[in-house]
Amino acid sequence: MRITDYKPGDEEQILQLFEKSFGKPLSEKFWKWRFLDNPVNQVMIKLMWDGDLLVGHYAASPVKLICDGESILTALSMTTMTHPDYAGKGIFSQLAEALYRTEAEQTQLKAVWGYPNNNSHYAFMKNLEWSNLEAVPTFSLAARNIRDIPDSNVKQVTAFSEKHVLAAQSASKECRVKVDKSLDYLGWRYGDHPENTYEIFEYETSDQSFFVVSKVFPSFDVKGTFEVDILELAVPNEAGIIAAFLSEIARVYSAYDLLKINLWLPLNDPKHITLEKLGFVNTAPVTYFGIKLLDPAYSPLLENKNWDYSMGYSDIY
Repeated sequence: MRITDYKPGDEEQILQLFEKSFGKPLSEKFWKWRFLDNPVNQVMIKLMWDGDLLVGHYAASPVKLICDGESILTALSMTTMTHPDYAGKGIFSQLAEALYRTEAEQTQLKAVWGYPNNNSHYAFMKNLEWSNLEAVPTFSLAARNIRDIPDSNVKQVTAFSEKHVLAAQSASKECRVKVDKSLDYLGWRYGDHPENTYEIFEYETSDQSFFVVSKVFPSFDVKGTFEVDILELAVPNEAGIIAAFLSEIARVYSAYDLLKINLWLPLNDPKHITLEKLGFVNTAPVTYFGIKLLDPAYSPLLENKNWDYSMGYSDIY
């Protein structure tokens, strides 16, 4: 068997392997959006072949992080798959190690991080020597506890602006590690997504445009109801402004039987206690958050207290 980098034309076998591995199709549009059209403009995909048959795939999506004020290249660990007939042969570990080694040498990749699921967490930690950062709970507010605020001054917009970039920077200014939410990144992540539809809510002051990005989906908990995920919470730690956003979100999604609103928020974020006051509580699901550090000079990445994170960091939401 041999390991190669992705080359144009490999998509057909990659999509076939995904269906063999998981029993469902993978959208070619999504695959290209995530791995080929990323604004960082780096392709990080390793493939394992047995002759002409693709038997393994591991891909990471490049992400610029800000670490202590410096922009560095990292990657979000993504799609791992092995042909069912080749399970147990260590293909995933071989591909991951090859990708980490190549990218550290050729692109100065500093770290690979992400959200291993229950099936893959053991392999990441034991075989690839990842470090756990946190088990991230879902922070949820029951829809019945959302206070209605008429004339909240929150409105919907259809695109991002440089003011939103400044708001994102302001919201995470106390964090040593965060995604570099440039205008290109925000537009790609939410505006260009080929499958999901996101709503952008904005609250303007004289000098800033705070914003929230959300998505509605059918609840897995109560059939016939819906939930809203907040993927970006670029707002100040002010209960009145946060409550205004929640009120407008509930109003916009009033056609749905809304069960709750969910988000991720680090425990050390000052907004956490404010959201608790508004009725948010930690619930399931709980998501693993881990990292593989490739450059020891960036040790702040290993401490969960340094990180800003949100649902928008994950490929699931």
